[in-house]
Amino acid sequence: LFKTNVGDIFTTNAIADASVEAGNILAPNAEGILAVNADAEGMKWQVVKVYTMPDGQKGAKIMRIA
Repeated sequence: LFKTNVGDIFTTNAIADASVEAGNILAPNAEGILAVNADAEGMKWQVVKVYTMPDGQKGAKIMRIA
């Protein structure tokens, strides 16, 4: 666990949706995994860049916006 603030950017592959695009807004779903259509009452993240991680998995660079 770690604390994030608005404006923080990090890379993750822990996104519930099979595909995301730059500009999508993500929020934690009921299981705590980031998802595009989650109930967004708290944290919100915007996808900045979608790419392939070094181990071949799909990943996304995300920025906290709320």
